[in-house]
Amino acid sequence: MMFLGAPQVILVAGAPGLWGSWRENSRSIVAFNAANFVLPALAGSVAFSLVKNTLAVSPHHVSAGLLLGGAAAGVTYEALNITGTGIAARLKYHRSVKAFFGSEMAPFVKSLAILMGLGLMVAALYARAGIVAVVLLFIPLFAAQYMFKLLVKQRDLLQRQKELSDQYLEMNIGLAAAMVVLLDSKDEYTASHSAAVAMYCRDMAAALGLPEAETEALHLAGLLHDLGKVGTPDAVLRKEGKLDSEEWDFIKQHPSKGAEVLSHLAGYRDVADIVRYHHERLDGSGYPYGIRNGQIPEASKILAVADTYHAMTSDRPYRAARSSFDALKELRRMSGITLDGRYVEVLASILRDKDLSYRDGTSTDFMGEYERGRINLRLRGEALAQVSETLRSRHGPVAG
Repeated sequence: MMFLGAPQVILVAGAPGLWGSWRENSRSIVAFNAANFVLPALAGSVAFSLVKNTLAVSPHHVSAGLLLGGAAAGVTYEALNITGTGIAARLKYHRSVKAFFGSEMAPFVKSLAILMGLGLMVAALYARAGIVAVVLLFIPLFAAQYMFKLLVKQRDLLQRQKELSDQYLEMNIGLAAAMVVLLDSKDEYTASHSAAVAMYCRDMAAALGLPEAETEALHLAGLLHDLGKVGTPDAVLRKEGKLDSEEWDFIKQHPSKGAEVLSHLAGYRDVADIVRYHHERLDGSGYPYGIRNGQIPEASKILAVADTYHAMTSDRPYRAARSSFDALKELRRMSGITLDGRYVEVLASILRDKDLSYRDGTSTDFMGEYERGRINLRLRGEALAQVSETLRSRHGPVAG
């Protein structure tokens, strides 16, 4: 628009207007696109000529008048080009011109200003050093643009990989949660117990100031710690009397069985380790491995305290629930012998200011805790809906 005559302007402006015309089925759209580049470019050329003649600007020297004329050409071109697009949108798609400008103009204003500045810089370089300098300038510009496109493509690829990873994690945790729901159909105590233990684990981790990742792993371990009981016979789970040695062997297997299931789910191996050792005791009297204090992961010690407390404060087939006061008294008796005293006191300090529903674990439910874990892990999809529907059909609406 600044340095070439009308025929050259038509050729240069018509090229991008016709670019991609082979993909258009409508000849009228192809003609409009070409015209919407050519006519604004001709008008911009006229605007530059008016400024050049009025100010007696030489196109061969860089001056304020030359840049002012270039700016006038750029503004004229962009204004007519965008106006033409708005009118076309009104005629073809019945879209309000006012709405078009309101929604489309704002995002383009900054980029158009930058492009106009770049165009004026190129014009100044051409007037001062000729076409060779302009070509040398555009080589790194095109290279930078190509690299930027590669970076954007790589970012999109990484985002897609992350979405697939999230979906895979969702499927895994949904499968584990569905197994707990299945277990709850055999032993109605399991889901409510798991929810309460998960709640205590989460709050104990927060009180201890554990990192977010460890808190999430501990919360999920509490929610899924009895997963291994899925393979335990119903007669053992529901037996009201004392278990014999063979039945007790079934119970002792559930931490390792649950951990084995979780260890095969990508992203949950840390949760598996917590579950594996949550029935081990400081003095070596626990199961399934009989390891001692220093060999037990700290997160498993926390889970052991939460699990033991709620086991005592909830009804079981073989005994009635204890009060929170009696349960804490018993925990303190075991403190330093089978349970870690530090974590016993952390739980005691949390319970001190809580109401009865929190103390007995009825202030939450399995789906409420599962939802919290799902949000924390950014899990989305059908797995939650399927598990939610299963619980709703059995227990009625689930509290969120």
